[in-house]
Amino acid sequence: ACGGGFVDVDVVDNRPIPPQQRIEYLTHPTISGLEYFNTSTGSDLHFTTAAGRYTGYTGNDVVSFYLGNILLFTMPGELPAAYSSLYEASRYTVSSLRSGTAVENLMAFLIAIDDDGNYLNGIQIAYPVRVAARALRVDFNQSAYNFRADPAVQYATAVLSGNTLYGARYLPSPA
Repeated sequence: ACGGGFVDVDVVDNRPIPPQQRIEYLTHPTISGLEYFNTSTGSDLHFTTAAGRYTGYTGNDVVSFYLGNILLFTMPGELPAAYSSLYEASRYTVSSLRSGTAVENLMAFLIAIDDDGNYLNGIQIAYPVRVAARALRVDFNQSAYNFRADPAVQYATAVLSGNTLYGARYLPSPA
């Protein structure tokens, strides 16, 4: 006769684990109004908030920050430690910035196109600047001298800063 016993069966779930959101903030300085894309979400365009907030994802997500067609920098969606400054953007293998000098070039550029001209209260990228940047290209991976002498950089700085509340200005000199 049949004994009516129980059979212990392990159930294995082979479904992939979906990426989990990770909230990060671009601070030191705070950078708001940047466009960003995540490889995990495809072509969905997002913007950093007034507090510099953006969303990354676990797994192999890469977050790419843009200003129009200008790739500013890339970082992993899941940072190994809390974000502390833009200098971190050159330390990851997925980074588009290949040196500390490239980060300094990017910072000088962002300071020059800050909407109110005062980076101490955070860098705000205004809508007219984002629109004007759609047809521009900038290479941050140059020496400080070459970056400031590059006609494409000079043109982009003049056009973009001319679309800010503060008005047209030059790149800050390297330290």
